[in-house]
Amino acid sequence: MSEYYNPIRESFKLAKKLDKLSFNILIASAVLTLINFTFTNYFTELKYYAEIASNANTVVILLYAILKFGISYIIFHTSFDKRADFIDHSFGTSYSAEHSNGYYNNGTVETGILRMGANSFESCFFTYNLSIKSLRSKWVINLAIIIFVISIALQGYNTVLSMVIQLTLPIFLISDAINHSIFCLRMKNILDSYCRLYNDLIGESDIKKKEPEIILLVLNYETTLATFNLLVSENTYNKFNPKLSADWEKIKEQYKLN
Repeated sequence: MSEYYNPIRESFKLAKKLDKLSFNILIASAVLTLINFTFTNYFTELKYYAEIASNANTVVILLYAILKFGISYIIFHTSFDKRADFIDHSFGTSYSAEHSNGYYNNGTVETGILRMGANSFESCFFTYNLSIKSLRSKWVINLAIIIFVISIALQGYNTVLSMVIQLTLPIFLISDAINHSIFCLRMKNILDSYCRLYNDLIGESDIKKKEPEIILLVLNYETTLATFNLLVSENTYNKFNPKLSADWEKIKEQYKLN
């Protein structure tokens, strides 16, 4: 069996490392908020250090926003290479400088629109299942930090600027969790559409009449990815990838993609 290779893997690994760093920065922000609150209310003789903690927290939150922007840029930039590789594997072309090997598991499907649909179907299956696995933890962690930050931080700020910047963090976190939920819902709709489409294709002699629907679903999937820029952690991917790979093989048999 050929060795697995994905030319964009390293870029996504970098994005995931930065995402992990941003989470640690988020925890640091919560700690600084607690220090500010404790020194301000219980150790008035250390109020000077409370102001330092508040100012440091402002810088930390700005750094968090910059990291999130950097992560989005990496995903956006890498998506061009990902789509080029997707087209190459689907149609046997060479638009990308490096081709993936073993990333898609639909080599038995004839090259063309049908394989493009199968590759997108596979990607949608993995994307939905990996994103839904991390949805609950996303809400739990984000809500916990939001409640903690708001309950403590509203006790007082040393400057209006600090208040404005630090209160944007809960807004960002709740928006992040909501966007993750919407992404999962849209992916579920697209995945269900793929299941209906390939169910209709079983035993269908005139596949060409279904090609416009395949293209539409591929566009819907790629547009949703580009809109939300969702990033699944490396731990989640490594934990569930083997089972999802086995499940995909069963789906290929179910819809006769072999």
